[in-house]
Amino acid sequence: MIYSQFNQSPLQRFSGGRGWLAFVIGLLVMTLVLIALPFVLLVGASSFIALSLFGRVFLKRQLAKFNRQQFEQQQSDFEPAQPQRFGQRETSFSPRPHQGRTFEHDPNG
Repeated sequence: MIYSQFNQSPLQRFSGGRGWLAFVIGLLVMTLVLIALPFVLLVGASSFIALSLFGRVFLKRQLAKFNRQQFEQQQSDFEPAQPQRFGQRETSFSPRPHQGRTFEHDPNG
């Protein structure tokens, strides 16, 4: 009984309709892969190029905006604070630096 299993060739297992169906499916898959693979690679390469160019332009704009904000911040730090006008009276409030603990009484204040 064991001898009869090994006596037949392995290709006889795929004989008949099942064999032809497996052969056609395999051939179809290989053909689709070979036809579709260049298009998949082309789409991937073109999308990579488009994203890298868009990313470069986007990051350039963001960096320019960030540098402009930093420049404006530095310019505003060097200029003296203008007193705010409330009606006719000018008031300029600048908080004193923190002295001691917050719950201690400052007799000079």
